[in-house]
Amino acid sequence: MKKTILKTIYNFGGFAPFRRANRGNLLILMYHRFSREANPYKISGAEFSAHLEYLKKYHNVLSLSEAVDCLRNEKKLPPNAAVITIDDGYADAYEIAFPILKKFDLPAVVYVVTDFLDGKCWLWTDLMRYVLSHTKEDFAEIEFENGDKIKANLSTQTQKSETANRINSRLKKLSDEQKDSKIKEIAEILQVKIPALPTSRYAPINWEKAREMDSGGVKIESHTVTHPILTNINQEKLDFELQTSKLRLENVLEKQIEHFCYPNGNFNEAVRKSAENAGYKSAVTTDYGFNEKGANRFLLNRIDAHPAIESFAQSASGFESFRQRITNSHK
Repeated sequence: MKKTILKTIYNFGGFAPFRRANRGNLLILMYHRFSREANPYKISGAEFSAHLEYLKKYHNVLSLSEAVDCLRNEKKLPPNAAVITIDDGYADAYEIAFPILKKFDLPAVVYVVTDFLDGKCWLWTDLMRYVLSHTKEDFAEIEFENGDKIKANLSTQTQKSETANRINSRLKKLSDEQKDSKIKEIAEILQVKIPALPTSRYAPINWEKAREMDSGGVKIESHTVTHPILTNINQEKLDFELQTSKLRLENVLEKQIEHFCYPNGNFNEAVRKSAENAGYKSAVTTDYGFNEKGANRFLLNRIDAHPAIESFAQSASGFESFRQRITNSHK
């Protein structure tokens, strides 16, 4: 939908009927990265403030534990219930999002990768972003299995960012071993040496900040040990990722860890069952949509938070879900 039309709908209160239609459902919002200034790949502080102002006005923002407790015990949710989630545990969640959440006095949850916070690994999806942004090559040709190739010009940062995303989408289909090997191969092709630890642009929060956030209403929960695609690993590794991250967080934060986030949203029945067996009370996906009464606590839908307030309201109100249903019904 064109931005001018969307903005007009927003300014004239056109999303109100959709909020009313979804007032009995649970909205779980998904965030990843934040920035101080406007950034095409992150949510700026000003944009996040606008989101929280909207939520404060039109929604009842709950902690994740409160919302899951309602689902577990079939309690009635408050009207237009919403939960704020932030994935991965980047430093900007503390530096930018946390002060704004405190200002609006709203709860949230950050799903963290424990080896990332321990300084043992990068989030692997950032490796291609680092390699592409630092290569001096102006063209790339990367070959994958079955003759699948990515050919791309690398003259601008936009082209480099788009190419990194294209490569990551291919890497997500590989086993952990194949993925790691391919990342090394691509770094060599593009003549970039990857630092042992993430640079400041890709750095995590530390444990001291994690404790501060957790005690300040922004709860820390589990997002695995190393952030693998869980459907691409064996049962032994799956149990390790789910259980070890939970134990590590419980030891450091001295509390029960009850909630989980599937990396990249990938899951199957074995993964879902393993999350439940590991002792979690809920798990979130990246599947789009609201959560209705009786929703499976281990298959919770989320809605990606778009930067512009009119786009954010379009999704948060349920207007976008309605539009998609109408579009799909006419295909």
